[in-house]
Amino acid sequence: MDKELLQRGMTTALRWWKSMYASTGELKKEGIQAAPTAWKAELKRAESIDAVLLSQGFRSLWLSLSKEITEGHEKQVSQDMLCWAVVAGALVSVSENHAESFAKLAGRKGDGDKPVVSEMRFAQLQQAQTPEEFLRRIRRILKQLNGKVSVAQLAKDSCNWYQELTSNYPRQADKRIAVRWAMDYYQAN
Repeated sequence: MDKELLQRGMTTALRWWKSMYASTGELKKEGIQAAPTAWKAELKRAESIDAVLLSQGFRSLWLSLSKEITEGHEKQVSQDMLCWAVVAGALVSVSENHAESFAKLAGRKGDGDKPVVSEMRFAQLQQAQTPEEFLRRIRRILKQLNGKVSVAQLAKDSCNWYQELTSNYPRQADKRIAVRWAMDYYQAN
C-alpha cells in the first residue's frame, strides 16, 4: 500500500473510531454519524481476526475505505482486508485519542524508574508472529495505557506491522516498525 493510500486509510480509520468514541457534540460538529454501541462491544469481544472480520463494526470500516484498497486483485484485497481487521481490532481498545504514539507512552516512566509497560511485554509485541498474537499483545499494552494513544499513529503502525509480516521484501533496519517502536520506547521521558 503506497503512502498516499495509507494516509487516506488513516483518515478513514480515525473517522470510524470517532463514530464509536467521540461525544455527540464532536460528532455533530464533524458531520460524523454515531456508530451503534453494539459495534464496539462486538469488536472488543472478538478474540481472533476471523471474529473481527465477521463483525459489523469491521464491515463498516472496510466499506468506508477507498476503492483502491477494497477492490482489485483478489489476493491483494484479501491481504488488505486482514490488515484492516488488525487495525480495527486494535483501535477498538483506544478510548481517548492522544497526541503521542503508544510506543512513547509505553516507555514513559511510571511509578519509580520503571516504564509503564515492561520491557518484556513490549518485546513480546515486537516479536508477534501472527495477527491474533499481535492483537492480544497490543490490547494488553493499550489497557496498561488506559486506552490513551494516537489513533492515527496506532492505525498506521498496525498496518506497517502487518505489511512487514506478510512482505517478502527485506527492509532497512531503521525503517522496520519494531525498530521504530524500540526507539520511541527507549527514548521516552
